[in-house]
Amino acid sequence: MSTDKPVGAWQDARPDDARPLALTAEENRLVTARWERARAAHEGLDAVLETLAARLREPYGARLEGKQYRLKGLLAFRRQAAARKRLRVDVAAFARKVSDLNRYTLVLATDHYTAGVQQTYALLHEQGFELVPGSERNTWEDPLYKGFRAAWQRPGGEPRFEIRFHTPGSYSAQSENRLLYDLYRAGRVRGTTDGVEFSKAHEQAAELVQSRRYGMKSGEEGHR
Repeated sequence: MSTDKPVGAWQDARPDDARPLALTAEENRLVTARWERARAAHEGLDAVLETLAARLREPYGARLEGKQYRLKGLLAFRRQAAARKRLRVDVAAFARKVSDLNRYTLVLATDHYTAGVQQTYALLHEQGFELVPGSERNTWEDPLYKGFRAAWQRPGGEPRFEIRFHTPGSYSAQSENRLLYDLYRAGRVRGTTDGVEFSKAHEQAAELVQSRRYGMKSGEEGHR
């Protein structure tokens, strides 16, 4: 996708949304420019992560998944920035600090999960990447999304990318849960989903189904 045209103000084009997400022309320019830098870095980061996964294949059973999700879409990023703006977060600061425009899913064998994460850290440090402070998130106890993730960058801040570490079981459950998780997140941000009020009952139903799916993957929980 190219953004060569002049960047103006943006508003989400969902006709049933009573409170459409929106960005001013300047906010949209900043968001679009940040996304363009992520897009430019995409091919080089793919090569880095594919080489990393190959080095981790033995004995950690590493493989990369979700190739189609490695670069967050511009529309999704605009919606994310506008949702933060609604929460009184400065759009320029958010665009500057965002870590998951380039994101990768690394699946590691269950019995080598912790060692595989540690070796990933070592290999990235070896290549000159540094951990983004405060980016580590351990969500193995979360009923909605189990896993561990962290973001990395070159000294100076960019390019920046996130790695989501999964076991085969947690990745399978996460893949099955994607639609429910997106629905849950959309409702939390907007308060509505496709014009229908996202009630507490809807939220609890999404949580319950996702939690049960993760529960079916017993014995495959990783640790960090």
